[in-house]
Amino acid sequence: MAEAVGLASGLLALTIFAFKSSVALNGTIQSFQFHPKRVRDLNEELDALCGVLNALTETVKNTTDVDLSALDLPLLRCGNACKDFEREILKVSSRSSASRTSFRDWAKLRYMGDDIDGFRQLLAGYKSTINIALTDANLRQSSVTAEGLESYRGLIKTATDDLEAHLESIDNKLETIFGRTVAASDSDAAELRLIREERLSTQKCLQICAQLSDHINQIQVEPLRSGGSSAGPIGTGALPARVTSEGLQECRDSLRLTAAKLERHMQDLIDRLLTKSKKAMSSEEEIADLARLREEWETARQCIDICSKADTHLKENASTIENYATGDETIQFLVSTDGKTVHGKNQGFGWRTRQVGGHFSDASLQQLSRDISSISFQKSDVESPSSQARPPAVPDDGPGNGSSSKFDDQYGQGFKLTSKSHVEVARSSKGQEKTG
Repeated sequence: MAEAVGLASGLLALTIFAFKSSVALNGTIQSFQFHPKRVRDLNEELDALCGVLNALTETVKNTTDVDLSALDLPLLRCGNACKDFEREILKVSSRSSASRTSFRDWAKLRYMGDDIDGFRQLLAGYKSTINIALTDANLRQSSVTAEGLESYRGLIKTATDDLEAHLESIDNKLETIFGRTVAASDSDAAELRLIREERLSTQKCLQICAQLSDHINQIQVEPLRSGGSSAGPIGTGALPARVTSEGLQECRDSLRLTAAKLERHMQDLIDRLLTKSKKAMSSEEEIADLARLREEWETARQCIDICSKADTHLKENASTIENYATGDETIQFLVSTDGKTVHGKNQGFGWRTRQVGGHFSDASLQQLSRDISSISFQKSDVESPSSQARPPAVPDDGPGNGSSSKFDDQYGQGFKLTSKSHVEVARSSKGQEKTG
């Protein structure tokens, strides 16, 4: 518990740092009166970022059993980026002859080679990553509608696509810097070529690991879907399924370790290239930009990893099911026996349709199924829609039928019971006399 509290304290400090930095940047921008569309869009993004950071602050304060430490690096970069951009605004405005009421040099602002739109997209990546991590944590403790679940899937997909495009942009910038700075001698050029080739090979290996991991996830999901409605005694086929599942999990764990080693190797290659580039740089500003690119490269990969894990957790722990059935005496089950979150709906059309939903153990579910089937079988011997005529909508003429409308309103139409014949009544009476 002490370790969890320590991690939460560090995460809370980083969250507050990022929040204060974004608020300060927003305040600095608002101090200028001229706001073209790009600046207004940046303000809106900052407002949204502050809202997400505020929600994260409340979650970290009130929750100790959820690990959000993966957000450490994105939060640190988010806070530093806001501070850096605020300094850039103040620096450009100080060089301008215009006052804050007439400053119009927004187009001159640059951060890591990008303009205001590029910086806004950078903040959007941080915001989406934090939002996904928060939603992932909330899904483990509460429920969500099917529509909300679908929206969350879309958020993960969009954020991942944007982050991968951002990472590709950083790679291109680093390649440009490396090509410009590491070309002083033939030996440097040869080493640079080897490092680049090694880097491309490492990226290819990481892609192979990701593709294989996705394929294993699909293999794990399919048996659960196809075998969920099969009947049989408890334990039928359990051993082969368990052994297969354990073997696939070992493959996933091995792939995860392999990917981690490749990531570390990739970082080492980047650091070697950075070291060579710094030697050829004379400007402190260029060196600072290179350091930011290195940090942002690592942060983007971390954000993509957060989105990937959230997507995997969603696939493994949530199912969306729409269950339709037609016919009489139908029993519909929409249940979870493994703690997995189920989002769906039962819709049955027919006479005496029964529906069961919720979380059950395997034994409880099978016993409930047997009990319901037994009750249905017993009732089918007494009454069925094919053998029993439905009551007429208009009651028959006769004495006492004046109150049938009141009965229908209170209890429904009901159905007629089969009357015993006089012979059956007589036999029943004689049997009772002999017994007495």
